[in-house]
Amino acid sequence: MDLPGRTANKVSKGGKLPVTVFTGFVGVGKTTIILSLMESMPKDYKFCLLKNEFGDVKVDSQIARLSNIDVQEMTNGCLCCVLVGQMKEGLIELKEKYNPDRIIIETSGSAFPGPIAWQVRELADEGFVLDSILNVVDCKNFNGYADNSYTAQLQAKYTDLVLLTKHEGVSEHDLDRVIDRVNDLNTDAPKVFVNVDQPVSPELIFGLDTKLFGLQGAMGPNNKTFQEELDQHGNKTHHKNELDTMEIKCFADKQCANDSHLSLEKFEKFLGTLDKDDVYRLKGFVRLSGIKDADSQETITSICVVNHAFGKWTIIPVPEKQDLGPADDSPAHDHDHAHDDHHHHNHPHTDSHKRQNQVLQMHFILMGDLWRIRHKLVYGCGEGYSSGQILCEFKASQETIEWDRPLPGTYNEFVEEQMKSKQ
Repeated sequence: MDLPGRTANKVSKGGKLPVTVFTGFVGVGKTTIILSLMESMPKDYKFCLLKNEFGDVKVDSQIARLSNIDVQEMTNGCLCCVLVGQMKEGLIELKEKYNPDRIIIETSGSAFPGPIAWQVRELADEGFVLDSILNVVDCKNFNGYADNSYTAQLQAKYTDLVLLTKHEGVSEHDLDRVIDRVNDLNTDAPKVFVNVDQPVSPELIFGLDTKLFGLQGAMGPNNKTFQEELDQHGNKTHHKNELDTMEIKCFADKQCANDSHLSLEKFEKFLGTLDKDDVYRLKGFVRLSGIKDADSQETITSICVVNHAFGKWTIIPVPEKQDLGPADDSPAHDHDHAHDDHHHHNHPHTDSHKRQNQVLQMHFILMGDLWRIRHKLVYGCGEGYSSGQILCEFKASQETIEWDRPLPGTYNEFVEEQMKSKQ
């Protein structure tokens, strides 16, 4: 397989290292496409993946490492604004450490593509060249999330190629509506269907030699729309206008940690109650019992990677992962807390001494339209754990919920307790 960007072919790129950027809304399947692509490549073709994880839950990076892929994480911020300098450092570090044939950047769902393209272009003297920007579109859910996400529309506009995923099972009428909508946003970029059981062809997406910098008209670099996008470069809160986020941590006392974890059956029952119109994405780690060991076929308790998007989920056991991290960490976000409505419910911050005697059993990031169902999510995740803390970043407010005793026995009792704590 003769691929653009192979070490032998770098002369065709002026000796520069090609960079391919994947954009797309949360939960559309960017990581799945990248992993299937990498697994289909020749063994001597060296990839590196620069991932922009939202929050501090490095789920997709863990999945990538299970496939023996070198990953550089960039967390707690957005590549197009907060993490500008770190992106340059991350690319240079990957180039110097691994000497890859290509670097793939996977952006967060909230990243504007234009500023990222220009950042890569400015690294030409450091030996990099932007090969292409690829936008992943979820055919099943696009018309829903595009209505509420200006970023999703920008991502579809500013791309060399649109990859249409999750089209299986979508009616011909609905599929035509999606394609018409994408064409309204971007007439010129080719649209390609990606099948769930077949990796996208590398010959299709590598060596595109991006034409985005030469665009004229609506998405040209001198156009007002593009300039407004670049003006957002310093706005560290642009993603807040589109998504609610909740970072959930649940703990158990060390002496009873072996008894304080969910069963796989109970956890999947909870995931099945999450409406895709409310919860776009849930990803994180949880210690679950009832997991079947792949080798012995015996039932074990294991830390698992959970990846949930628009009503579908996967649960991958990671038996070699012994813990979820230090129990005395607070939820980590690089937000500038611009809102005034920041409340603490139930209890003040739990003292670090108590956390030293606890074990982290669950750590999730949830994204979507969450304010209305926040109590359902807190109770669904927190039931059965002796303590926990949840940082909520809603579109119009912030909220921190903490508890240091088991939650009430029923959901209604929990909501009643929450209402009293606000009075």
